[in-house]
Amino acid sequence: MTVVIAEADGEAQGMTLNSFASVSLEPLLVLVALARDSRTLAAVRASQRFSISVLGRSQRQAAIDFATPGGAFPSQHVCRTADGFLVVDDATATHQCVVHALDQVGDHELVLGLVVGITHDGGEPLIFHRSRFGGLEADAFVPPGHPIALYEGAGW
Repeated sequence: MTVVIAEADGEAQGMTLNSFASVSLEPLLVLVALARDSRTLAAVRASQRFSISVLGRSQRQAAIDFATPGGAFPSQHVCRTADGFLVVDDATATHQCVVHALDQVGDHELVLGLVVGITHDGGEPLIFHRSRFGGLEADAFVPPGHPIALYEGAGW
């Protein structure tokens, strides 16, 4: 589970998303899809920047609070990074992004973000599957040196 947060004119907006996608390593680009009528997308458009917080397994309440349509911004779950982005406090990882491109697709807008900052404190991510929250339990590991394997210490 992830939370996208944007701040425009001193007002923060955010929403829970099931996922985001890595698009490119050079330049470092990520992708989120935001509903066209969402307050979060309006803030992203106005500010031209946003953050993505990958929630940890214990952050179920933050996922619920940010997923409440029309609700007040759940400021009790956020902190500000040194570079001025709002992120979910104690998230497993965060990506601070500036808007690289926007593309309308159906009732959503695809937001391509250029990553300008990353934190990666580790920990087990929060998973949402079949209407249930949980975590990961490894079935098998990717063999060392295999192209799909990611080096945990790299932070990406």
